[in-house]
Amino acid sequence: MERISCIICDSDINLPFIKVSDRFSCKVFQVVKCECSFKYLSPRPKFNEMASYYENDKYEPHRTQIKSSFDSLYKWVQKHSLKWKYSHISQFIKTGSLLDIGGARGEFCSYYQSRGWQASLQDSSKKARSFAEKNKITTFASLPKIKNKQFNLITLWHSLEHIHEIEKLFSEIDRLIIENGVLVIAVPNQGAPERKWFKEEWAPWDAPRHLYHFNYEQLSVLLLKYGWSIQCSKVMLQDTPYNILLSLKSKSIIQITRGAFIFLYSVIRILIGGVKSSSSFMVICKKN
Repeated sequence: MERISCIICDSDINLPFIKVSDRFSCKVFQVVKCECSFKYLSPRPKFNEMASYYENDKYEPHRTQIKSSFDSLYKWVQKHSLKWKYSHISQFIKTGSLLDIGGARGEFCSYYQSRGWQASLQDSSKKARSFAEKNKITTFASLPKIKNKQFNLITLWHSLEHIHEIEKLFSEIDRLIIENGVLVIAVPNQGAPERKWFKEEWAPWDAPRHLYHFNYEQLSVLLLKYGWSIQCSKVMLQDTPYNILLSLKSKSIIQITRGAFIFLYSVIRILIGGVKSSSSFMVICKKN
């Protein structure tokens, strides 16, 4: 285990905020709150200790078989989300080469390949890469292994919050993206309205896989720190029912009814507050 400083302001002054359990192993982890209000996991497993927390058949991004109605919903949302992402990104860049960081099994890359793009993904999971390779997607185990290649578009779909070395990540992005290239990042929103209803059961805590918990302002500051500015931001409304369902203690009638109420409450808050009140949000960025 290791302790870290805040990735936003570099301070090492923080206070305990909430303890959350790994939904697979039931181990308990501490989320702390920095003096700048950013929340992150500390202490946390070191990078070389993380593999066991991902290699679980119940971990949704690496799941290959539909075993429940929840899996079916996950696949349905994912399918429509791909079209939604493409429609918004296409307003900034229409063709070229793509690198999806933390791309898991490669659904996003496959969709972009079907639209005529050259697509590659990076993921540290051998299991995920193997699945992507079966769909004829070029894969890399780490960013430093990508040599003599640059990309028009780099995406991180719910990946940024998983990455240990943020400074090295942005250094690699700068190396790998072409001049005037587009960077797209999506993260769960620490300011999501449903968080207060679920407390430590809120699914996006997802300890220890989620190392950081951003709101819109904090992500903006982090991007500016590394020379990027947000050109466009979008509410990812499709993530709201998913995060709520995953946060429920059970799928009983009482819990589903509670989830429906929280969903309606969240939608109203999103309509009023926009991106800053969303369950997850996407930002499209360019280098300053």
